[in-house]
Amino acid sequence: AMKSPKEPSELTTNRFSFALPLALSLALMTGGKVNAEEAEAIPLSRDEAVRMKLVFQPARSADLRDGNSIPATVINSPEHSAQAIALYSGTLTRWHRVPGDAVSAGQPIATLSSPGLMAVEESWLKAHHDLEQARYEFDRDNELFKEGIIARQRLQQTRRRLQQVEFTLASHRQQLTRAGFTDTDLAQLPSGKRQPGEYPIKSPAAGKLSERLFNAGQAVPANTPVATLQADSELWLEAAVPAVLAASLEVGDRLQLTDTDRTAILKYKNAAVNPTTQMVDIMAALEQPQTSLPGQTLMLTLPPLARGVLVPAAAVTHSGNATTIYVRSENGVEARAVALLPMGNHYLATGGIFPGEELVVEGTALLKGIQLGLGGGE
Repeated sequence: AMKSPKEPSELTTNRFSFALPLALSLALMTGGKVNAEEAEAIPLSRDEAVRMKLVFQPARSADLRDGNSIPATVINSPEHSAQAIALYSGTLTRWHRVPGDAVSAGQPIATLSSPGLMAVEESWLKAHHDLEQARYEFDRDNELFKEGIIARQRLQQTRRRLQQVEFTLASHRQQLTRAGFTDTDLAQLPSGKRQPGEYPIKSPAAGKLSERLFNAGQAVPANTPVATLQADSELWLEAAVPAVLAASLEVGDRLQLTDTDRTAILKYKNAAVNPTTQMVDIMAALEQPQTSLPGQTLMLTLPPLARGVLVPAAAVTHSGNATTIYVRSENGVEARAVALLPMGNHYLATGGIFPGEELVVEGTALLKGIQLGLGGGE
């Protein structure tokens, strides 16, 4: 009996069964090289794709979640002080707050005994006394001048003396104000109600005391931080970005925290590249209310280098410098040579692929072998 003619699908199956071992052998002999630009469409039926266990994934446009991720450190906003600093040297006599305590701006958190501050207080007291004397002398000479008893030159000398003392007092007052002295504190100095040289170290902002850097009894140099705070002001991130990735960043860009819905706004980008590391320093302000702590490391995702379609790494085959992607077509699969940019764990295609097209993400090695067996190899 004559055999019935084979159905088209059966012919295709037999062709595939023969081509696959041949393609794999050719791939081994040629080192897997393939000229993707000359590759032809690979006709496959739906059943053949199922038997080959090909897995397809729709392509989508790249968004903020898909960029390269870099480590970033949480910091207090550099626009607000987050350290309590001792402007004068001395001995830290006592702490008024412990780490974890909430503090308000201007609240004393420690006390320092400072000989340097005592000298400024003594100078202020002397200037305060001299001002009283200078005012008395000016008022007296002004009356004598009105009565014609003294000359104008004498009154002018007395006025200059008063102005000099006022300037000296204002200078000393400014030094004490910078050290945290209030009007009430200054009023207590002439009365002797305040311990000489006692310097209150105050919180520069509202927040939470996070760390004490000195113990009671320790000597503290001038202009030295004695405590750090987690300020209620916004938290920032600082990071070093490879120069090639930093080139497309602009102040105001929105950056994504990796694997979260949280975002940050780029506030600062160094205009120079570090010649040693080839990195660029950036800082970004976190947008949403934060539970992170200063010093914590978070992963920051940079925006894509360009607009385009996200290509999973599993969808890409390499032959030298060429990259090939297999896309579902009406009659099977189409091999496309597409220029790609690295982007995190994936790639970015700026052309040659459209959102919604289905990419092969499992089974690309088999397709490459078939492509070689169909004559697309070198």
